[in-house]
Amino acid sequence: MISHAQAVSGGLTTREPALITRAQQGDPEAFGELYRMYHGVVAAFIGLRVRSNPTLAEDLTADVFMKAWAKIGTFRWTGTSIRAWLCTIARNVVADHFKVAATRRLTFVDQITHAWDAWVTPVSTAEDTVLSTLAAADLHHALSGITPRQQAVIRLRFLRELSVSETARTMGTTDAAVKTLQWRALDSLRRAYVEAGS
Repeated sequence: MISHAQAVSGGLTTREPALITRAQQGDPEAFGELYRMYHGVVAAFIGLRVRSNPTLAEDLTADVFMKAWAKIGTFRWTGTSIRAWLCTIARNVVADHFKVAATRRLTFVDQITHAWDAWVTPVSTAEDTVLSTLAAADLHHALSGITPRQQAVIRLRFLRELSVSETARTMGTTDAAVKTLQWRALDSLRRAYVEAGS
């Protein structure tokens, strides 16, 4: 637990240490407040490292806070703001992304190529229409422009045909996060397809 004297000596108000303590006790509202306090800082930190892809920056920022919530119990007070801890997680998330992004992208594109013949004619949903009308070359180009997490949600939802809930469990996230990620991925694919056709 963080004492008032420690908080004042660290140059912090008592608000942040109290929020940290509550979050460590499992209070999601306290963690939500920490999220609101530091989302901009973490997003800017990541944005500087992935300047050409704002969607990727948003996804990685979300990853940082998901990891932080999962590991909040391991945070140890050292007299400085939790901001430094969050930025360390952010640095690691960005580093991990760049280490594995190329491998994931190549693997996923290869899986799409093998699955191409199994796709059927478009059905009534916009998602199926977009995915089934992409030419193979355009699909490869479009996939290279989306994040590995977006690729994963496309693979799970449309190739493995998992439900939103099954996809959320597989990816270790919420149904709402999967829906948002799926929407972003399909929107990115649509934009890439339109650009390829023009």
